[in-house]
Formats: sequence, C-alpha cells, structure tokens
Amino acid sequence: MTDASHGAGSGFRSTAGPFPFRVAPGSGPGEFRPFHSAGAAGEFRSEAPEAKRFNIADLFEFRRRRGDLVFSLAMLLGVLVLLWQFGSESGWNDRDLAQKRVGKILKQPWVGPFMAMALLLPAAVLNAWSSWQKTRRDARLRRPDRTRYELGQWARSFEFIAYFIAYTAIIPILGYLVSTLLFTVFLTWRLGYRSRRWIAISLGSAFAVVIVFRTLLQIKTPVNIWLYGQLPPGAESFMKIYF
Repeated sequence: MTDASHGAGSGFRSTAGPFPFRVAPGSGPGEFRPFHSAGAAGEFRSEAPEAKRFNIADLFEFRRRRGDLVFSLAMLLGVLVLLWQFGSESGWNDRDLAQKRVGKILKQPWVGPFMAMALLLPAAVLNAWSSWQKTRRDARLRRPDRTRYELGQWARSFEFIAYFIAYTAIIPILGYLVSTLLFTVFLTWRLGYRSRRWIAISLGSAFAVVIVFRTLLQIKTPVNIWLYGQLPPGAESFMKIYF
C-alpha cells in the first residue's frame, strides 16, 4: 500500500495500491507472501483539491455577468417611469421657488425626490450604456451569450409566485390550517425533499406555524370557510376561533 502526500500548494493526494500481502494456499498461520499487482485497475486514489482562500475584497468586486444588459435596461425603464410621474407625484408641479429663504424651499416635499432623481437617472443611464458596451465587446470576441438561460432562471421564480397565489385562494375554502399543511408539504415535495422524514418535518413545522400565528397570536384570517361550514356547530366555531 502506498500513500503519497504533496504540499498544500498542490492539494492533498493519496494513492493506495492493492493489499500487499496474501495468504498462500497451504501456508500456516502467520506465513504470508508478498502480493504484487501488475495493473493499476485495482488501485485506489483519493485526491483533495487545494482549498480556496476567501478574500473579503471579493464581496465588493463588481462584475457584469450574464443577463446584466436585461437587468440594466429594466432598471433604466423603471427610472424613466419614475421620471414620467415625477411632476405630479413628488409635488414638483406645486413647487414654490418664490420663497426668499432657502430653508423654506428645502422643506418643500419635492426636494427629496428631486435629489434622488438627480442621482438615480444619470447612474441608470451610465450603467445601461456600460452594459451595452460590454455586450458588444463580447459579441466581437464571440463569447457565449447566455442571456436566454438567465432569463429562464428568473422566470422560474414566477412558478412559486403562482403557488402562493393559489395558497391564498384556497384559504377561504379549506381554512388556514388545512391550506398551510397542504401548501408546506407540497413545497417540500416540489423542492426535492420527498422522503417520509422530510414530509413529517414539513407537517410538524406547518402545524407549529398555525399554532403560533393563528391560535396564540390570533392573526385574523378569512372567517367564512367552506370546509368549516360542513362541520357541526360546536366544531365549526372552535375551528374558526383557533384554526
């Protein structure tokens, strides 16, 4: 058996060959013969890559990744919408610049939004322009464009928004307790945790949430529940109050 260990610069590597001894037929206890393997088919190799050191400066490193142009254009569009509504929503149309004191002008409601737009609009324009320039440079260098893939990843989030809308829609039908249990179990299954253990954990967690928010804190939920209306009067009142 061989074991090789290299320095930290190249990572850890361990190589183990076959078991070096074997018991020969007819040999007595404790009598061994060396065993050699001509091929490497039975060898065992274990390698650990070099551990990457984390640099705190990487947290503030700015890189334009895939989908950056779409995001930059969306931000610019949002700023333009704010600019379009700026006059009526910020109080700019009712401004009074005839005041002789600067302090009274600065107390008017349009001043804060005006300062914000004065910084936001040029920043959004410059960011979109820089992102466009990088996109053109990547096209000249024939770098792969994965914008469609990135947009697909963003669109996947709408699936879970639809789940939440469906959850709020079935609460008036099944009640907060049953809806929360079903919703939590379904999301656990959808995320890939489909063993009995995880289903049980999701049921316990959902029931604990119902107890805390509905039973103890009495957070208000819809009262006219179709499922509770099918219960006897006493059970219906109990479920409406605590669940």
